[in-house]
Amino acid sequence: MNHMQVLIEEYTPCRANEVYLDENGVIEILGKSRLKGVGRDIWLMLDGKHSIRSITEYLCAEFFVSAEYAVIKEELIAYLVMLKKRDAIIVNWNPLYKLNLCQELVYSE
Repeated sequence: MNHMQVLIEEYTPCRANEVYLDENGVIEILGKSRLKGVGRDIWLMLDGKHSIRSITEYLCAEFFVSAEYAVIKEELIAYLVMLKKRDAIIVNWNPLYKLNLCQELVYSE
């Protein structure tokens, strides 16, 4: 595990906007995205308090027990990248400044 991976695991993603509809097990984000199932659970954990590591551990324990941690982490990062491209999340939330963070979830091994 290289240094960059450790840092990414400690990122605490946060919803960029708290305006969303959670109805019948489906979350709709300002008409941009509809999230259900695992995606919905991930969205609810994007509160700036859960690190990528803790979200990955939750997913492994609750949904993907037989999957490898590294695989689930990579899929979670890809999902977060998609949400970031839609301006739905802040990649690594800092309580001192919630908006306009230029951070990426891209790294190489």
